Amino acid sequence: MAYQALYRKWRPLTFEDVVGQSHITTTLKNEILSGRTSHAYLFTGIRGTGKTSIAKILSRAVNCLDNKDGNPCNECSSCKGILDGSILDVVEIDAASNNGVDNIRDLRDDVVYTASAVKYKVYIIDEVHMLSSGAFNALLKTLEEPPAHVIFILATTEVQKLPQTILSRCQRFDFRSITNADIAERLNEIALADGTKVDPDALMLLSSAAEGSMRDAISILDRCIAFSQEHITYNDAVNILGIADNKLSLGVLENIANSDASAAMKLIGEGVMGGKTPLQITNALMKSARNLMLLKLSADNKNTVEASKEDIEKMLALCESFTPEKILNCIKVLSETANAVKFAASPRVSLELGIIKLCMPVFDNSVEAMADRMAQIEKQLQDGIKVAVATSPAQATASAAPLPEEKPQKKREIEFKGKYKDKWDEILDAIKSKNPGVAGFLKNLKPAGEGDILLLIANSEAGANAVNFLSGQSHFKDAIADGVESVCGEGPKKIEFELNVTDKQNEKLIDKIKDFDFINIHD
Repeated sequence: MAYQALYRKWRPLTFEDVVGQSHITTTLKNEILSGRTSHAYLFTGIRGTGKTSIAKILSRAVNCLDNKDGNPCNECSSCKGILDGSILDVVEIDAASNNGVDNIRDLRDDVVYTASAVKYKVYIIDEVHMLSSGAFNALLKTLEEPPAHVIFILATTEVQKLPQTILSRCQRFDFRSITNADIAERLNEIALADGTKVDPDALMLLSSAAEGSMRDAISILDRCIAFSQEHITYNDAVNILGIADNKLSLGVLENIANSDASAAMKLIGEGVMGGKTPLQITNALMKSARNLMLLKLSADNKNTVEASKEDIEKMLALCESFTPEKILNCIKVLSETANAVKFAASPRVSLELGIIKLCMPVFDNSVEAMADRMAQIEKQLQDGIKVAVATSPAQATASAAPLPEEKPQKKREIEFKGKYKDKWDEILDAIKSKNPGVAGFLKNLKPAGEGDILLLIANSEAGANAVNFLSGQSHFKDAIADGVESVCGEGPKKIEFELNVTDKQNEKLIDKIKDFDFINIHD
């Protein structure tokens, strides 16, 4: 006998055999047991989730002579005849190739005749969304009031293309994507029955690659068994699928967290030399970045992460090195890189440019990259690390070295007062709710003033860095003004930044601000 593909060999024969669709199979069994079957069903969902399989099971169940708790017995003459195709009262129609008005007119003329060998004539119309408008109109009346001996089962992957007039005349069932855990369990069962052992991490990889489709998963397993008939390892699955594994993607993300572009380039080079395309590497990075985002939001999300337990532990540790802003910037840049890689003359260069942007956000002027840089600096400031703010790409390549510590000796004491100083904590909270990075810098500045002027003075090296950073971009001043306005009712007309770090600068500062009403200077 010729070899039969696994997905055909293991096609479900009863409702219990169907994986991940219990909300549908339970309903259908109850309808059969109570005699409340509908005249028309609509099965919709992504490919490989069991739509056609359940349609065939239902066609046998309604005609079975020895029904088993709503399931077909698959032993009676009706079930056997339908299974081997000798009973012609169950008709499967491919709407992709039979989508014209004449095809549906022939069907409409045929339904008036009673079934010859079973109780119900069942018409299974697959990919029903492919029918033409005229064909839908021809089907409409028959679908609304079919003869009592006819049941229609429509299946589609694109339910949005069906007319509402058709949808309203069917009992609709939405098929869910099958979880990786359910797919892995079923694949293991099939592999063991076929005499093949599959490692748990390989099962998870195959399940993830199927993207919720059981048929795709079984087809992938079929390829793996052909490659390694007795034992399928994780590396076997990686090689067969032609994807970049988590080891590569997590290694690159770790280098991004450490701003180590050189090490990231080396890993990418190893991946390309190992046969992985730049697009495969990019897709793997996007998937791992998405998993990092879920775990960063909450460790409880590890049940929804598509990875082995060992990789999840690695991701949880890696989350400590990523701010939420950095993860979001990673996903945005990698998404843009994936589009560039698809059409680039040199895909590897496009991928490497994207990785350099992530390792060195200063090369990227986007809002997301700016938020990434601000979040990193804010974290360093909160951790007590003194950092020098890079003002050019050349400076960005140097590590953030501590500034030399100075102990200024003030000759005169400056006293700040005014509405802005009194309400500064409230203002900071208002700014933080919308711009946490800006608020982080402002913690290192002393506020003074009211009305038209808000004066922000640096009293430390960290404050000096904040002044250098915030004063260079007008939108940062806008964020500060909006926060002030939300608390005080009106914002300042002018925001000024000043330095008060060394004795020499202190004297210059006093000369500038001595005439302000909200400044007192004591000798």
